[in-house]
Amino acid sequence: MKIKYYITMALFVGFLISAQAQSSGIDRYYEKYKDDDRFSQITVSSKMFGLFVNFEMDDPAEQELVETISKLEGLKMLVGSDIDEAKSIFEQVVQKPRSNMDELMSIRDKEAEFMFFITESDGTISELLMVGYDDAEVMLLSLVGEIDLKQISALSQKMNIQGFEHFKNIDK
Repeated sequence: MKIKYYITMALFVGFLISAQAQSSGIDRYYEKYKDDDRFSQITVSSKMFGLFVNFEMDDPAEQELVETISKLEGLKMLVGSDIDEAKSIFEQVVQKPRSNMDELMSIRDKEAEFMFFITESDGTISELLMVGYDDAEVMLLSLVGEIDLKQISALSQKMNIQGFEHFKNIDK
C-alpha cells in the first residue's frame, strides 16, 4: 500500500514540476491584468506553430525559418497602452527574470527600456522573455520552445508586431 502512495506522490510532484517548467515568464501578469481594459493579451499555441511544418518553401532560408517556427511551443504577449505606471510595472516584472534567467540584452534611453532574458540549458534556449516600456506603454513577450535566436531575429524583421523591431539587435 505504501508503494502505491509513494508512486502516486512521485507522479504528482513530477506533474507539478513539469507544469511549472512549461509556464512562461509572464503567466502571472496575464492573470493579474486579464480584466484590465488597458491591456491586450495575445496567445499563440504550439498547435498553431505546428501547422507551419506543412509549409514547403522554395527558398532554403525560408524553409529553415519554417522549421524553426515549428519548434516553438507558445508565444504570449501582454501589451498595455495609456499606462501611467508603465515604468513601475516594468521594474516589477524584470525582478524575477533577473533572479533565474540570463540577461541577454538591454536597451535604454530616458523614456524607454527593453530587456531580453533567456532560459538556456546545454546550449538550447527554451524561453526568450522580452520586457519593455516606452513612455505610457508596457509590453511583455514570452516565446517558449526550442529557440534559435538568429531565426527569431529574421522572423521578427518580416513581421510587423509592436516591439519585435528590437529583436534585430539580437545576434548570438
